[in-house]
Amino acid sequence: MTQLQQLHRDIYAFLLDYHQKNPSFYFAPRTRSIPNGKTLSDGYWFNGNDDYLFIGFYVPNDGDNKTRTIGIFIKFKNEEIISAYLLITFRDEKSEPYVPFYQGILETLATQGAFQMETERKYRRLYSNPQDWRGFLSYFLEKEKPLIDHYINENGLSNEFFITPSGFDSYLKTIEGFRNREYKSNSQPEKYHSKNTISNMARPNSYPLNQILYGPPGTGKTYSTVELAYKIIHDDTPNSYEEARNWYKTALANTEDRQVEFITFHQNYSYEDFVMGIKPDLNEGDGLSFNRHEGIFFKICQRALENLKQSAKDGSIVEPTFNEVFDDFIRPLAEDNMPITIQMKSNNHSFKLININERNLGFEKQGGGTNHTLTLKTIKDLYEGNREYNIQGLGVYYYPLIEKLKSLASTKSKQVNAVPLKNYVIIIDEINRANISRVFGELITLIEEDKRWGNEFETEVRLPDGVTKFTVPKNLYIIGTMNTADKSIALLDIALRRRFEFTALYPDSLKVSPKYQPFFESLNEQIIAKKGIDFTIGHSYFMTKNGEELDFVKTMNKKVIPLLNEYFYNAKDNKLVAGLVEKAIAKAGFTHTFVTNPYQLLIE
Repeated sequence: MTQLQQLHRDIYAFLLDYHQKNPSFYFAPRTRSIPNGKTLSDGYWFNGNDDYLFIGFYVPNDGDNKTRTIGIFIKFKNEEIISAYLLITFRDEKSEPYVPFYQGILETLATQGAFQMETERKYRRLYSNPQDWRGFLSYFLEKEKPLIDHYINENGLSNEFFITPSGFDSYLKTIEGFRNREYKSNSQPEKYHSKNTISNMARPNSYPLNQILYGPPGTGKTYSTVELAYKIIHDDTPNSYEEARNWYKTALANTEDRQVEFITFHQNYSYEDFVMGIKPDLNEGDGLSFNRHEGIFFKICQRALENLKQSAKDGSIVEPTFNEVFDDFIRPLAEDNMPITIQMKSNNHSFKLININERNLGFEKQGGGTNHTLTLKTIKDLYEGNREYNIQGLGVYYYPLIEKLKSLASTKSKQVNAVPLKNYVIIIDEINRANISRVFGELITLIEEDKRWGNEFETEVRLPDGVTKFTVPKNLYIIGTMNTADKSIALLDIALRRRFEFTALYPDSLKVSPKYQPFFESLNEQIIAKKGIDFTIGHSYFMTKNGEELDFVKTMNKKVIPLLNEYFYNAKDNKLVAGLVEKAIAKAGFTHTFVTNPYQLLIE
């Protein structure tokens, strides 16, 4: 599959997901074949070819001409996106009566930015970050399309421009037909999949392995991660957010094979916290010691990798796990305090295991010395091949013990069937608040899709301890959230940006009570004009639970005005902030006024 074919699938999945959240939203996939060109059967589901892709959001023509167009145009070079823009054309002479209508749309959209005239009656407005197609599609759907829809309705042309539910259903049936045919003919078992049954596989989905939800404060980034994690784990959409939330709470509380982890980055968060390091441990009576610390990312990677490997063992003969073997082997010592003799490589030498605690295994040398220990973690690593022997020192004791354990394991081998392949998710809230280049370290390579374990160029590295092998499996998904108003956004370096896909979440006035929508929209329009869209006020500031009435004064004084003061901290005496709020109040028809003192700007 080419990158362009994959892009068609990804955009289709993105828009279909948006439709599921907003049932009145429809879009138009490819409606006609191009002679000797790319068609639906080639996996080109939107109009275009190898040079461009066009996404239509309205009925594409009047039945006679093909030049009445409103949609998004994406240009390619060498299968890479080089530009993207909102395109509005009405060039055919048969569209002459509609010229004033289209001019009105251009004037309406001018509030969001200027258009360029490509040719007569063909206009475009470029998106600044064309590679971030999720970002500019989200911006169009949330900011531009509502203005176009409103204008169409005002002019009584909804029947001519809006896609009908039946038309939309016919588009979907056509594409699903091609997709099902393609899946049945081309699907092959993957490296770690069961060979016989699809039900054992984690079904393929359209979610990127590494993605970041970004936007201003209060736009639902962290809120959205719950539903997104549900979809990735279940490859399905929850019936309600409450269903997703209840599952999420249960998933985080699970102590065995937990599929979801949540963590918040901060300025002091480090690689040692995230992956692996050494941390001090003050034990009562034993003084200060240092132990190996396995971070949250290391642990979830190990769980996902174990599932990935186990999913391949369909009818295979496998050895028991280390814990199964070791617990059986050590039981005489642990339960009955009976020493266990280990024969060393030389038949003339042996040593005895004489005690065990949660970290160490005590042993007695043949000469009688008893103050010696073997670390349980090292024993496990050596047994599983995650650590290499040191032929000096204690290596001469570790080696015969591991050989004894492996000999015991060979007598306990059993036939097992494949377990279902699962997806795992780690959510990193405020991902840009840590020095993430330092936190991720060599993971910057391992998290790339083709480097994931189970994919074509699977890569394994040795961690800084010099002994532990580590990889990131292909069934682990990383979801980050990023506040665009945060000054630490600059810490997200280019190398890491390239490895993540970005989804924009901006304020949505439709989620605000109609009573406060005029105020909300007016305030954000002024902020955009003075500061930019990344500093707008999110809709969550003006939302309440269970239909409760919004305490507007409290919300403004405790949340919104302090945030505005932070955005415009150089404004003298808060006059700029007061001016923004006063204009929005006037637009909404409210009667609130300000009370000021030397330290605070309040509304009453």
